[in-house]
Amino acid sequence: MNDTMQLELVYEDHDILVVNKQANLPTVPLKTDPKDKLTLLGLVSLSFPEVLAVGGINSWEGGVLHRLDTATSGLVVIARTKEAYASLQAIQKADLFFKEYHALSHVYQDTTQAGFPPYPYEDPFMYKGREISIGSLFRRYGENRKEVRPVLADSPRHLLEKTTGTWYLTKVWYSGTEGDSQKFTCRLSSGFRHQVRAHLAWSGWPIDGDTVYKGAEAEHLALKAVAVEFPHPVTAQPMEIRIQ
Repeated sequence: MNDTMQLELVYEDHDILVVNKQANLPTVPLKTDPKDKLTLLGLVSLSFPEVLAVGGINSWEGGVLHRLDTATSGLVVIARTKEAYASLQAIQKADLFFKEYHALSHVYQDTTQAGFPPYPYEDPFMYKGREISIGSLFRRYGENRKEVRPVLADSPRHLLEKTTGTWYLTKVWYSGTEGDSQKFTCRLSSGFRHQVRAHLAWSGWPIDGDTVYKGAEAEHLALKAVAVEFPHPVTAQPMEIRIQ
């Protein structure tokens, strides 16, 4: 095991775990990855082997409910039983599972020349503490389709046909400064790959360390999942778990 990657358990009960994933640690393996590849799921399974038997949407992802990008740090919810996993899936589909992120952006960038449509919403930087909603469809983009781009309802038909048809909403508010960077808080329920990263870049504020979306150079991607809120999958008790 890589000694720099340690399991940080934030919450535990009979049905679920909530863990704090370190940056640069994959959440789950890919189907083709070797079994000894270091992942968050692998770390968790050393102490809680039952999570491997849950068999979610993809059997090799165990009881992991939602993934974070490898470079993103923060909270991940993992089911310990098949029953808890099925209930959490239903909670997600009902838009009752919320995630909150903190992001830092050092410099404003105009993204209209990088495959992004014109940005139609208010600049979140202009309103400290006021919530701004950024919404779009998404299409995959670029070499090997590793990036995503927002698509609007009035976008050309050939772009609309490349989306899943689902509208994704990121609620963003400017939270002040941290060092030399501007700090943004982002909140969402339904999520798409790179949603927060792409929506912030589209607004003109790519995340520090996000080389994919033209963010300022930084040692790490400055994006952290700091809170999850959802009804408990067995007791229905409201759960709100936060870290700094």
